[in-house]
Amino acid sequence: MTLLHLALLLITLAGFVALCLAMPRHSKHLLRRTLSPQAARLTKMAGWGLLVVALALAIAQWRFSIGSVIWLGWLSLAGLALVFALPRWPWQPVKPQRPTRKKAQGTNRIPLVSAPTPAGPLTIAGATLVIALPLTVFAWQLANTGQKPLMREDALNGTIGPWNFVIAEKEQQPPEILALDVPLKQFVIRFCDRCQSEIRQAWLKVREPRSNTAAGNAFFGRGEEKTTQIPIPAAATLEDRLWLTVEGNDGRFHHQPLSIKRLSPSLATFIKERP
Repeated sequence: MTLLHLALLLITLAGFVALCLAMPRHSKHLLRRTLSPQAARLTKMAGWGLLVVALALAIAQWRFSIGSVIWLGWLSLAGLALVFALPRWPWQPVKPQRPTRKKAQGTNRIPLVSAPTPAGPLTIAGATLVIALPLTVFAWQLANTGQKPLMREDALNGTIGPWNFVIAEKEQQPPEILALDVPLKQFVIRFCDRCQSEIRQAWLKVREPRSNTAAGNAFFGRGEEKTTQIPIPAAATLEDRLWLTVEGNDGRFHHQPLSIKRLSPSLATFIKERP
């Protein structure tokens, strides 16, 4: 995951550099010469292409809702890095000297326009703080945000009936024991986009259901991801497996066994070590 974040930063930075080279002013700054119109067009296309590639990678990994935010964050960091790098480039454009004005004879004098006062160190430090503080907060939140369960490597992809799904334990921890000493474990599931309108309900439980009316605890949720919390029977074994039941809009039920050890190693360890 760290390599992916680094790749996003480098790709967006390369895209910004390519866009800078497409501008005559910045190409003189970076290359000491301007590019030809054809080369500038190609460089501009390459720059936008790299930014699009970074966005596609972020969406492929985190989907659009999260991927676009992460892309914008790295976009800001890359732009800030380029802003601070340009003034420290090995060579700088030579500023043309202003011609000295001769004093006019008599009382008529040409008013001299005073040069703008350069920004002081405190002003530069304040501007840097204003820009860098939100980006620092973004990087801190990104580092402390846990990966979504269905995007982890331990998420299980499968097929039940005509539908594809991905399921994972919500937290990689042993079951939570609440009232009445009943261990509870949460799972998250997402069906394919076209499946949403074809599925009426989905359930999950330990052990094969004896009937469709005892299929376990139902998955609930407003978005694409549905969550359920199931109890773990005291006499449960790894051979019982987790059973996913899905009812289609046509009234047909489909059942799919899932390996406890594969889907939830923490639950498997809990079952084996429980007295």
